[in-house]
Amino acid sequence: MKNIQVLIFEIVIAGLMVWFGLSGRKILFLLGPRSGTISLGIIGMLLCTLSVGKFISAAPAHPLTILGYIFGIVAMIAFLSQIFRWKLPFIGDARTALIILAVCMIAKSTIARFSYLLAK
Repeated sequence: MKNIQVLIFEIVIAGLMVWFGLSGRKILFLLGPRSGTISLGIIGMLLCTLSVGKFISAAPAHPLTILGYIFGIVAMIAFLSQIFRWKLPFIGDARTALIILAVCMIAKSTIARFSYLLAK
């Protein structure tokens, strides 16, 4: 696995954001799970350029890229459901959306570590 430092960084960031969001205390600008989800969504979009975002130019139809798309779509729906306060069946709750977003973010970063499997 290449570039394992980015994966470790994303795991730490996602873990801290989930912990801060679910703790119930005001920590910096995080007032609860909704603000934690929105903050983690913004951070996740920025870090996507270091992960699966690199796959798109190399092999847009590779199975790992498609798996990254799927996790990205789920993460984006969780993020947008909190911004616009959508009442979706599983992601409408802020706590669930925060956890789903963190899991998707870590899954995408893990997929990106296998970029050496792409045919170049």
